[in-house]
Amino acid sequence: MKRLMTKLGAMLDLTPRETWRLARGRLPLVPKGPGWTANDLLNSVKHRHGIRFAELLMRQEAILTREVGWEPLNFEDANVVEIGCGPLAGYGPLAIFRGARSFVSAEPEWDADLFRDASVAERYFRVMHADLRALYGPRMSFDEFYNALMDRIEVYPVGFEAAEFETRPDIVLSQSCLEHVFPLEGTVRHLAKIQKPDTWFLHLVDFGNHRLSHNPFDGLYERPPEDYIAERGKAMNMLRVSDVQELLEASNIRAHVVPSRVIRESFRGRIHPWWSGRYDDAALYTQLAIVAGPAV
Repeated sequence: MKRLMTKLGAMLDLTPRETWRLARGRLPLVPKGPGWTANDLLNSVKHRHGIRFAELLMRQEAILTREVGWEPLNFEDANVVEIGCGPLAGYGPLAIFRGARSFVSAEPEWDADLFRDASVAERYFRVMHADLRALYGPRMSFDEFYNALMDRIEVYPVGFEAAEFETRPDIVLSQSCLEHVFPLEGTVRHLAKIQKPDTWFLHLVDFGNHRLSHNPFDGLYERPPEDYIAERGKAMNMLRVSDVQELLEASNIRAHVVPSRVIRESFRGRIHPWWSGRYDDAALYTQLAIVAGPAV
């Protein structure tokens, strides 16, 4: 009962609709229903804002350009893979609009009928198309864009490690995904398997608590990670930026790992010796990091 109440308390940090979706899937006495509905998505502050993927990409590439001399990704005629694209294909629409030959992802919650829902087409993809035209020019009409989404986006409703990709990707992306993967080692090995030496990749990893708290690390470091996971569930793997860097190196993936948000001053919590004995301040207080490459 205590663990159940703790999880219910964590849900209070989410929007009402997202709280209900999680409750429907996790609580034993609540009918499960589908993972998402069109109404859920179109009323979600996060999911209804499709142009956020372009905004996120521009921010991340601006940081990389300054830090490591990054050249912006070229999607023209590229085969693109995304880890965990979410219910509306994540970076897929942006990639297709910018000329990608194909977009393939693995997303366990994928619902193809929902992706093709008429209300999603009108209220999400039509708005996104208008925004993409404003950013990148009138590359294609809405009908051409929508037909290309239906024809050139393929999503496997499985975990990333179980996905067999027919073509090795030119670009691999993920957005706040790697911190949720258990265990991350398998995903990194799968990346090393499918990528070419010249595959471009860009991952944004969020090491914070994913809650609406004063500081993104509030509550994370007061106990060992296995105790945190036992209480709150497998929402995060609890790895820090240095762990991710070591996993990449172990699989011979050469990457730039660039902290893009470091926050220490507002943290007032106690740090358990498990954490302070293993990590320095740079690892403990990096909330966001960009993992990009190939690094030469």
